[in-house]
Amino acid sequence: MDFTLSEEQQMMQRLTRDICSNYDLEYWREKDEAEEFPHEIWDDLTDAGFMGLTVPTEYGGEGLGMEEVATVGLALGRNGGGVSGPNLLTLGPVFGGVSINEHGNNEQRERLLPEVANGAVVALGLTEPDAGLDTAGIKSTAEKDGDEYVLNGTKVWTTGAHVSDYIVTLARTSPMGEGSRHEGISLFVVPTDSDGVTTNKIDKLSMRCLGSCEVVFDDVRVSEENLLGEEDRGFYHVLGTLNTERIIWSAIPLSAGELALDLAVDYASERESFERQIGQNQGVQFPLAENKIELETSKLMIYKAASLYDAGEECAMEANAAKFMAARAGFNACDQAVQTLGGMGFANEYHVERLYRDVRLARVAPVSDEL
Repeated sequence: MDFTLSEEQQMMQRLTRDICSNYDLEYWREKDEAEEFPHEIWDDLTDAGFMGLTVPTEYGGEGLGMEEVATVGLALGRNGGGVSGPNLLTLGPVFGGVSINEHGNNEQRERLLPEVANGAVVALGLTEPDAGLDTAGIKSTAEKDGDEYVLNGTKVWTTGAHVSDYIVTLARTSPMGEGSRHEGISLFVVPTDSDGVTTNKIDKLSMRCLGSCEVVFDDVRVSEENLLGEEDRGFYHVLGTLNTERIIWSAIPLSAGELALDLAVDYASERESFERQIGQNQGVQFPLAENKIELETSKLMIYKAASLYDAGEECAMEANAAKFMAARAGFNACDQAVQTLGGMGFANEYHVERLYRDVRLARVAPVSDEL
């Protein structure tokens, strides 16, 4: 059992740090305040090959796996990106690379995967107003009409939809019958420039620079060439993608927690009260040390889940356990960072308030602590 990153993974870690050095905390604060997608770092990550991490080499990608996605994600978050930085990887290697490579046919891979590797933004349209974690309860429909499907319905909380090139979308292609309610659902790659696609950004608490959207499909005609996998089997197809989403969504809060912990330690080493640095007090030291322990132990589960996935093994339990542990560890670290900074923890210029707002999302999405 080897707990060391490979030479290639260490190189990716260093390259990510180099990229992040051009995008400091102020960059992310400004993007958050402007609610503006971080196109600049997206382009740099694409140029570095990171948006094609899970795309096979024959389609212009790196041909790597979730261990590498997690490694890059952890470095992105800790080196300034917080929650939003590593979440960019969901819109490329995960929703794009994994979904299309796993479930697409050869023609779809040849047509779509080079676009993913070259920076196409791919969102995931699952959640609906009346169907959150109960994915089988979706009401969006796709009715066959010749060699096309006519898509109607509304999705919500679709991250990045307003800047996306495609939305990987679930819709019901057969009515819910007496059998399994998970049957009759199909998976489509929907170009967002299709007639009848409308996106509306949702005003929200956190992760404001990425944007989460309501997406309305109004008689959208989707070619049968964009059906991923078998008709009526889309629910089962998307489960593999959701496991990889859980893995990157473990790295996201964990890396934000690491960044918050770094900021808290720096502040505690400089801030003086009662003629001594506050970091000299055990009441400040011990909670931060506990945060460090939680973060490091959670990281082990992230890599276990990623390793199992890359080996083609079942990883649903490990991926969800990693997400649960990392979300709590990251939140606790951000919460303690605010506590350590005291009043300054609420000031935008110290950044931990943004990390605190952002990381709270990981306790709710993409799967809540309770589920």
